[in-house]
Amino acid sequence: MPDLLIENLGSVVSGNLDDPRRSVESVYVEDGYIRELDATTTTADTVLDANGLTLTPGLIDSHVHPVFGDFTPRQNTIGWCESYLHGGITSMISNGEPHLPGRPRDVESAKALATLARKSLENDRPGGVKVRGGTLILSDGMTEADIEDVAQEGVERLKFLMPVEDRTLGRNLVEWGHDHDMIVLMHCGGTSLPGVKSTDADLFMDIRPDIAAHVNGGPTPIPDVEVEKLVTETDLVLDIVLAGNQRVAVDVLELAAERDDLARVQLGTDTPSGTGVTPLGVLLQSAILASMTSVSAAEMLCLATGTTAAHHGLETGEIAVGKPADLVLMGAPKGGPKDTALDTLAHGEYPAVDKVFVDGELLVTRSRNTAPAKQAAEVRP
Repeated sequence: MPDLLIENLGSVVSGNLDDPRRSVESVYVEDGYIRELDATTTTADTVLDANGLTLTPGLIDSHVHPVFGDFTPRQNTIGWCESYLHGGITSMISNGEPHLPGRPRDVESAKALATLARKSLENDRPGGVKVRGGTLILSDGMTEADIEDVAQEGVERLKFLMPVEDRTLGRNLVEWGHDHDMIVLMHCGGTSLPGVKSTDADLFMDIRPDIAAHVNGGPTPIPDVEVEKLVTETDLVLDIVLAGNQRVAVDVLELAAERDDLARVQLGTDTPSGTGVTPLGVLLQSAILASMTSVSAAEMLCLATGTTAAHHGLETGEIAVGKPADLVLMGAPKGGPKDTALDTLAHGEYPAVDKVFVDGELLVTRSRNTAPAKQAAEVRP
């Protein structure tokens, strides 16, 4: 794989909430990994002049609903993952594959679907995006042996799309998942699909999963007082999504910031869904929240990168030596009121995505989904 040197950087968003912005002028990439910051290596197969653009880790959509490949039957759309790449999203986390037409509800079929989705999306990156597929949708009738079966096949996450009737079984499912280092999510909100039941704070506090999936509603949130309990009386990961209630999203983020609990927050879209296909969803969610809360634009991008990566055990998500070179160069859009990507986000708009790299490979030379940047990165002759 050719090596890469990116020079003349403007702002650098680290992906690390403890140090969101770093003073770095150049990054050297070799074999798909970041090898040097403020590089002493001065030559490479490709030298890119960033022209003062902002460098960020590739964005991670914490909440997607893939099925197989780059097709979503929910919106009858082909190429949605590749289009999200043009929104700076280089990794995605499946929250289950419930939109499979005719999805059978028996235990063995649920296990087979999770295993197949996990392996197919691991073997083939749709559009070049790293999709962590195959989340087992939990149900009554599942046993410890069922959880062990899917864990042995590489399934990493379990999800309560609806609460099981037996809460003791629910707690056991969480425990069995944790025994196999699996992450457990639970639907948070009102009914989103036929047959999906609403949840409340008491259920979360009783069952004790790891993540409150779309804590601001998917699309309908639980009552405000219940949401506040999840923030103040639990240590749950708080999954904020574009397809939810944005007033509740603002409340959750502000309360988490007041409590010095931002590290519990992650950002996603909860798409494809009835809300649609939203390639710029993570950037738009970041812009909405950065412009309406006390959380800075750089911190918002950390929530959409390194923080999400930490919640899910991903190697990516941070600009640091030894990390995969999943990178985005972004700037202020032409004609806009601001001059940098971070100022653009803080003003409430999504920035211009200029270049996107996955494992050091340039996959997007200019986003087709954003306006062009006021200044573009250029390959030096």
